[in-house]
Amino acid sequence: MNQFKKKRHPDHDESGWALTLADMMTLLLCFFVLLMTVTQVDKEKYDAMSSVMAEAMGGKNAPKTKVTQEDGAIVAEVDATTTNLFELQLELSTLIGEDRDAVDMKMRADPHAVAISLGDKILFDLARADLKPKARDLLGRLAGPLTKTDYSLIIEGHTDNLPIRSSQFPSNWELSSARASAVARFFIDQGFPKDRIQVLGLADTRPIADNNKDSGRSKNRRVVILVKPD
Repeated sequence: MNQFKKKRHPDHDESGWALTLADMMTLLLCFFVLLMTVTQVDKEKYDAMSSVMAEAMGGKNAPKTKVTQEDGAIVAEVDATTTNLFELQLELSTLIGEDRDAVDMKMRADPHAVAISLGDKILFDLARADLKPKARDLLGRLAGPLTKTDYSLIIEGHTDNLPIRSSQFPSNWELSSARASAVARFFIDQGFPKDRIQVLGLADTRPIADNNKDSGRSKNRRVVILVKPD
């Protein structure tokens, strides 16, 4: 009887990490070459390279730069508003903590803003517009940094497409408006200027998932806080 067995080879290719590492090293190499040669590159080539690098390393929403040429040297100035929004996004992300699964935060191009999307499970009971205690705790953590900025807030209320008919909320329009207003009132109570807050009740007009599934409807029930420059 043969005491030796052939070693089994995995059925799947485990070399994917090597390709990712190679891509990253290539990007880093391009970045350092760019740094070493920046004073010798003409403005048009710099614009093209910086655009490619921004999309590759930071996505299309990466901070934009204004490139000028002074005394033969290339000067790149990062847009202050964009930079401040990115810094604010990072600061708010650290404050979310254990509630990270209930919050989605990203940059939005139109309008140019940080979009903070909060699921209804953490904010409200079903078909209600009264903030839960946990929601007040989370919003309280976000209110501090937001109140110290000069930005404005647009607070959007969203629902699923299931109809609601009650004495308090005849339709999803009233429910979505009431939920957005509840979040706005909380921020105003925390000291945010009320003249820099807008409230939008959008009902089920802007779904982000399939309303034919329970999981999709759950994602569509949300409040989105847009933090934008005036």
